[in-house]
Amino acid sequence: MRRETQNVLLVLLGGAILKIAINGQYLRYVKPSLQPWLILGGLVTVALATIGIVRDIRAGSGSQDAGAVDAAHDHDHGSRSPWLLLLPVLAIFLVAPPALGADKVARSGDRPAISQPGSSGIRYQELPAGEVPLLTMSETVTRAIWDESGTLNGRQIRLVGFVVRMPDGSMSLARLVIGCCAADAQPVRVRIDGDSLRGYPDDTWLEVRGEVVPGSATEAEAFVPRFTVASAHEVPAPEDPYES
Repeated sequence: MRRETQNVLLVLLGGAILKIAINGQYLRYVKPSLQPWLILGGLVTVALATIGIVRDIRAGSGSQDAGAVDAAHDHDHGSRSPWLLLLPVLAIFLVAPPALGADKVARSGDRPAISQPGSSGIRYQELPAGEVPLLTMSETVTRAIWDESGTLNGRQIRLVGFVVRMPDGSMSLARLVIGCCAADAQPVRVRIDGDSLRGYPDDTWLEVRGEVVPGSATEAEAFVPRFTVASAHEVPAPEDPYES
């Protein structure tokens, strides 16, 4: 591959990184805190490639002699690996892969994302009085498993998550938790009591209102609490689909 082509590919790669970092699509793949690093990396990639292009133009790298040298170099080595840089560019500009969702959760089965607590348990602060609080899926599950004071017992809460049909036929409302990027995503979910969500397709984002069934997040249930839905309505997918 000619050096000019490599530099053009780097410009496209850096531009693709800048595109998703600026328009927010990067949230499908990494945590929000990584945005500055993506922007910096994209700028550096574009700058280095541009410097290389300008240097080649000034040096007359497009001359016949230089082209012959490059052709001989390509003939000797036959390396096509730089073309692999084009794959993520095409994926971002043409395909725009979505965030992970129901398929990831269903394939994870009953593997718990949150481990069993110690015997002493943990005491959590009481939920706010009055209005029905909106909790993250992670906080809800950890309270259901670890909270020995029962702060969720008898309290309605609101949850936002996407619908998942599990392999055993049960319904869940789930979120994915990431530590760094989508590659390390782990599901956190509640198992829905009854058929209240059967009418919604997988990956439908809902805000549900209801109660966690006390004592349901047991080892036998893979520490997944059961949730009784009082009401549910569809909501747009959040800008950041993951919890962290």
